[in-house]
Amino acid sequence: MEFELHPSVTLRTGTFSALVAPEDLVLSGLNDNPVLSRFLFLFICGNYSRLLSGINRRSVSIEVRRAFTAFQLLTILRESYHTIVFVEHDPGLYEGAGEEVVPEVAQALRAAGQGALVVLYTPSPDGSFSSLAEGADRFFSLAPSPPRPLPQARRTGKMRRPADRPRSQTTLEVF
Repeated sequence: MEFELHPSVTLRTGTFSALVAPEDLVLSGLNDNPVLSRFLFLFICGNYSRLLSGINRRSVSIEVRRAFTAFQLLTILRESYHTIVFVEHDPGLYEGAGEEVVPEVAQALRAAGQGALVVLYTPSPDGSFSSLAEGADRFFSLAPSPPRPLPQARRTGKMRRPADRPRSQTTLEVF
């Protein structure tokens, strides 16, 4: 199975993908995708989720699990039976957990990706995300689209200035 999260991001079963993208791009890909309603979809987040409140639960058949520690994340990943596993990265999970935990989580993500489509997502990368992403099969980084410039109004003819108006701006002084 594969689905298109964004025109430049196609995700496939049997892969672990790391994704850095703005929240609105990811939400539009999750909410507007009919493929997600046909498969078991697991959304894992930490203490705080930036995406969860924006996901349209009617368009996605979703199960939500929260991990408050890195060890809970490991347990959730190892017990997962879902077709799609979407992990919203929370750097707070790894604070004080020890140096060996991040590589263990990376291995669990990769192992889960052998039988499912696994995505590790963050809007902005940090050290723990970079370490986890090193084990990914694919890495995607999407920048927000720049705003389009507004069209300039065309002026025809010459601008005339009334004779009684000064050419330069003056500042009023307060006495």
